[in-house]
Amino acid sequence: MKRITLFLFSLFVLTSAVFSEKLELKSNHPNEVTEITVAVAANFKNPMEEIRTSFLKQNPKYKVTIIWGASGQLTSQIRSGAPVDLFLSADMDFPEALYKEGFSKNQPKVYAIGKLILMSKMGKNKSNSIQEHLVNENTKYIAIANPKTAPYGRAAVELLHYYGIYEKVKDKLVFGESVTQVNQFISTGSADFGFTSLSTALSKENTNQFWLNVDPFSYTPIHQGVIIIEINKNRSKEEFNLSHQFFEYLFSKEVHRILSVYGYTAPPI
Repeated sequence: MKRITLFLFSLFVLTSAVFSEKLELKSNHPNEVTEITVAVAANFKNPMEEIRTSFLKQNPKYKVTIIWGASGQLTSQIRSGAPVDLFLSADMDFPEALYKEGFSKNQPKVYAIGKLILMSKMGKNKSNSIQEHLVNENTKYIAIANPKTAPYGRAAVELLHYYGIYEKVKDKLVFGESVTQVNQFISTGSADFGFTSLSTALSKENTNQFWLNVDPFSYTPIHQGVIIIEINKNRSKEEFNLSHQFFEYLFSKEVHRILSVYGYTAPPI
């Protein structure tokens, strides 16, 4: 297996996995702001930014900090004691594992169902099948997220086996640490194709990108789970209440509307 090693990409992964991208709201009383930290799978970045904005418009006295990364990386950080209040994974396995390990009193809940697509920066023939595109001799690199830490990477591997072409294309595979890095491989042309989320294709910056839907039966449905992390002993009562309030907001009609805009299927209310 090959891996594209680009300094800027590696730097991005390091900073997204270790440091938080702070999305702050200023208050008239900064000393009284209640803040929570939410760890979010990289594939959910676009809808999460809108969800956060919508939530804070209704609750202007609060502050939310977001940590982006691959679900497996975020899980490792939580296990290592990262002060996270909520965890939005790209699957159910990682939050379920944290629940069993005692990081939460409540089982994880599905907040969105993701969709896998194939995308390319280059103009391609849409009449060709996914198999034809990938096995073509002109296709040198196919980007997928690391299947060990990123659920969308696991889904991509399942799809390649489903179509019976994994052995034919395995030497073309290049691995990003998350969907975000896969998207960078695609946008820079470092990979001819990449498996990413439908949400990526529907974002404004990718309106001119070529992409194809994939057979939804070619991979295990991507049920994305959220869990409240309750092992943080230093959390105040206000932070505890805000964590639960934000959790409940994820299942509101407004959030379900946002999910549909970004290509996710919402779980039943």
